[in-house]
Amino acid sequence: MPVKFLLLTLALSAGIALNLCLGEIHLRPDTVWQILFPAADASQIDPGLQNVLWQIRLPRLLAACLVGAGLAVSGYLLQSLSNNSLADPYLTGVSSGAGLAVALAMVSGIDFSFIPLIALAGGFLASILVASMARSSRGFSISRLLLSGVAVSAVCSSLITLLLYAAPTSAPAQGIFYWLAGSVSGRSWQELCPVSLYILCGCLAALLLSKPLRLLSLGATQAASLGLSVSKAQSAILAAAVLLCASAVSLSGLLGFVGLIAPYFARQLFGRDERAHIFAAAGLGALLVLISDLASRLLLPGQDLPLGTLLSLLGGPFFLFLILKQEAERT
Repeated sequence: MPVKFLLLTLALSAGIALNLCLGEIHLRPDTVWQILFPAADASQIDPGLQNVLWQIRLPRLLAACLVGAGLAVSGYLLQSLSNNSLADPYLTGVSSGAGLAVALAMVSGIDFSFIPLIALAGGFLASILVASMARSSRGFSISRLLLSGVAVSAVCSSLITLLLYAAPTSAPAQGIFYWLAGSVSGRSWQELCPVSLYILCGCLAALLLSKPLRLLSLGATQAASLGLSVSKAQSAILAAAVLLCASAVSLSGLLGFVGLIAPYFARQLFGRDERAHIFAAAGLGALLVLISDLASRLLLPGQDLPLGTLLSLLGGPFFLFLILKQEAERT
């Protein structure tokens, strides 16, 4: 396992280096190094290149890493909670609830500094709605959780579409449309500060919940017999997943399938330790968004393709693959 984490670290390092060097303006690796770690003759470096790196590429790179890690760990928690590898923040209503709240804020003209808190509130409201519909007289129903999530996602997406048409001017509608397509471009250091704090807290909470996750993997009845308060553990896991997802959505817009792909490979490649899964899912999620964001910049020179669209093109077939795999395992 240490070798696998080393390879993941090297892959992340390569992804970071490529994102810093490549783009509409290509930067040489030695130039990047000189800008990041200036020596005595740093005054000879072009101020324009310094601005490109410090004000454009570094915030964008950190946003991609934060969003990828947040969505991946959120997806891992939701999959562990539901015991279903098809669970994803995008499919369980959390992303759409946060998205609807942000769209309402944009139409209302609320300052962007409040967007992370608004997304968090929307994600929590959607998760409470989905969780309440998933509970029955027999307890917490996983199948109802997923079906309720799909229904809430559909309703929230329809309401967002109505907001696009009902926006008083074209500016909010364009902002909503651009945000829905998903992107980490144009992010500033000011936007990164609150979101990074929320995602860090969510990841730490996930690590602290590794023992309840391990017990719940044995089944609710077995976990309760071992002294776990199942309902409290489920609520804590859901809260951490919503915190991570809503924070990521507030920064990038709607990005699907990161929370589906990264946790799957984390489980396949990194043994049975929940803490190792969480670290691996965060790294794989960050790497996936980094690579996708780099592709969005390079596929069409001079244009940024929608990041959410690229991830959906990758995640859609992967989702079908998981469905077919589950069906094959049942037969």
